[in-house]
Amino acid sequence: MTNPMTIQSARQQLNIVVDLIPTGHSNRPGTPLTPTKITVHNTDNESPGADAHAHAQYQKGADAQQRQVSWHFTVDDHSVYQSLPVNEVGWHAGTHAGNHGSIGIEICENHGIDEQAANDRAALLTALQLHELGIQLGAARAIITWRLRLSPRCILGSPERAILLKWMKIVHRMSLNLDLEYKGFIVY
Repeated sequence: MTNPMTIQSARQQLNIVVDLIPTGHSNRPGTPLTPTKITVHNTDNESPGADAHAHAQYQKGADAQQRQVSWHFTVDDHSVYQSLPVNEVGWHAGTHAGNHGSIGIEICENHGIDEQAANDRAALLTALQLHELGIQLGAARAIITWRLRLSPRCILGSPERAILLKWMKIVHRMSLNLDLEYKGFIVY
């Protein structure tokens, strides 16, 4: 049996690049957030080069401001970018309840990405955020989103329950690797 990963080593492995949307941009409302959930989606961008860095840059641009979209973390197979502080509301879930109750994690699905590595990094980031934010969720439920959109598509791929269970097992494994008490996981 391997030793559990420490929180510090998880942070080092993720190597989170803090690249915040500038204060005052219309897609960074600055509204305080006390998250009780974590929303996980895919970027829906299969373009070559549409990695975590590209999405962090996108959130600073005119299109993201005009569309009023923002989220907290973008994950690909080799990096994690943070675009909003976890104590500020982002516009990622499509509903008031989703945006004002959760942080948003977007998983890249660009052409050439190692999906397994990206999903593993997203699961580790999710487990770390569960711990750092003190989010204790009830029993795992079927994955839905705030607007009943099937996502994260890279993880789900199809509505089969086996794929949901695979994702939950990855998060569970990462939680155990971090030596966290696992309470279940809900993705909205």
